[in-house]
Amino acid sequence: MHSFTLRLLPAATLWAFAASPLAAQGLPFLFTTSQTEQTMSGSGGTVLQTLRPNEVARVEFTPCPVVSAEKWGPRTCYQTMAGDEDWSNVYFNPTLFARIDALVDIISPVGLPNQRTVYWSPSAPMGNAVSALPFRPGDTARVIRNGTFDGQVEYFLRAEHVQQALGLPISPIVVDVDAIAADPGYGVFLSLDGTHVCNLACGPQIVQDGDVLVIPASAITPSWDFRVLGVTPNSASVLYTEAQIDAMVLNAQVTDRNGVCVNTILDLEALDIDYSGPVVTAVPCAGNIITAPTLIFSGETLTGCSLLSTDLGGSILNRGCGQIGRSCGGGPTFGFEMGLQPPSTTQGVASHVNALTTTWSHLFVIEPKQHVIPAFTPVVIDVNSPSPFTWVVVSFAPWFPGSVAPSTSFPNQYFPDLYITPPVLWSTNTGAGFTTITSPAIPWSCRLVWQAVSLGSGIDLSTPATVDVQ
Repeated sequence: MHSFTLRLLPAATLWAFAASPLAAQGLPFLFTTSQTEQTMSGSGGTVLQTLRPNEVARVEFTPCPVVSAEKWGPRTCYQTMAGDEDWSNVYFNPTLFARIDALVDIISPVGLPNQRTVYWSPSAPMGNAVSALPFRPGDTARVIRNGTFDGQVEYFLRAEHVQQALGLPISPIVVDVDAIAADPGYGVFLSLDGTHVCNLACGPQIVQDGDVLVIPASAITPSWDFRVLGVTPNSASVLYTEAQIDAMVLNAQVTDRNGVCVNTILDLEALDIDYSGPVVTAVPCAGNIITAPTLIFSGETLTGCSLLSTDLGGSILNRGCGQIGRSCGGGPTFGFEMGLQPPSTTQGVASHVNALTTTWSHLFVIEPKQHVIPAFTPVVIDVNSPSPFTWVVVSFAPWFPGSVAPSTSFPNQYFPDLYITPPVLWSTNTGAGFTTITSPAIPWSCRLVWQAVSLGSGIDLSTPATVDVQ
């Protein structure tokens, strides 16, 4: 479905489609890995083949078989959006966010999801040299352009809201969101890193890192676009305890990367909603009735990047091309089920799925081979374009501590903002697929922001990338 169609559909229609089994089976996953992995395709030998824990990959299950998980949110995109957030006077920060621990997308009547609209939770805070608001491991947020100000944080769920719903003091911030899924009708589902003694809707309770919590929709004050503006104190409940999740893992009978049958979750790491599964009712305590959809989840023990479902008391997720994991006795879970390249024919990828969300998405990205280069050196940019008519364009970005490259709104099917103003055309037509372009040597110190432009559904923009020339 194209973004033009989506923009014309009312929100209720979007939700009806999202809740349909067809949509649940057909939409791509956005996800992160817990360790650095490689795409199944090799991405044309470009740097886009390397998937890092602070980058977001996209895997599509139709048509089968799965071809590859490709880079959708490169770290260079997020770094350009965030600017010089650590006041180093170098945009490139290879450890920005450390790992992306959680992903969530709320379908909006505004348009197609993109790197500006999907929310995430980091495992390390983003610096606050640019943004007026902090971005911490307890927050689920995104980096936006707010009027004329770039690099700003907009929250889906603040850490303070999480602590308030858990019956904890709102300060200091002690929670770290490890997994999240949300639906305006059901509420917010999440899992935390670490153990906390909380005062929940059912009273005092120890919350473990393998638990699934829910803040019900009735306890949430939403914005027009379904962000959380407020929560009722002490409103969260434990939907599934760690012991119940362990029982689901055992019942699923899935192997890890070494072919060993997994029977515990340890730390729950990713959550998503499976609208094709049944709705369940739980009663954590008298008078507290929770209605919840089927959940997709991952955990620390599920190496090989398998995904499990709460359906049937715990099962291996069946999505599109088959099970996302190997059944016990069938050998290792390799990772190619999620479009990842296994290290060998006898062992799967070392990662577990660290963050997950199902959403519409398109793929148009660029990434420099080197983010910081000396003067009198060419810039080399790798491109993954959907269009046979694609050009790479460059502009200058501000060069002082705490700066951020300015952008302007440019609605299209891919990245929604134009960074290349004024633009300087640098490449000939690169064509579709994976391409590498090399600029002439840059003869002075400066900061350059790059973006690819294609003629497809109209004028479409890739993710941005910044190169510091020193």
